[in-house]
Amino acid sequence: MNQNRNTRPIVKDRKYLEWVCNKECYVCELLNVPQKMPTQAHHLQGKYRIGAMIKDDSTVVPLCYTHHHELTFMFGERKFWEKLKIDPWDKSKNLRREYEQSKEVWY
Repeated sequence: MNQNRNTRPIVKDRKYLEWVCNKECYVCELLNVPQKMPTQAHHLQGKYRIGAMIKDDSTVVPLCYTHHHELTFMFGERKFWEKLKIDPWDKSKNLRREYEQSKEVWY
């Protein structure tokens, strides 16, 4: 397989997605509002997403159904985060780090 040196492997990790779905909605938490709907793992899309791309499970944030629906069907990725003045990438990296560290404790 010919890979560009700027690409990294796509991570697929069902256990991680389940772990993320047990977290509180990132937006509800930041806005300090009660979460009324279950959490879903939202795959961050990046700047240059075109159409349906393979989703990387290592770059997700927990969103309740309401916020996930707003992001997907009302605003789109960029406008949703800009409207809230939130950069979700740091949260995504911190969650992945927290998950990896929690696995080390059990192994």
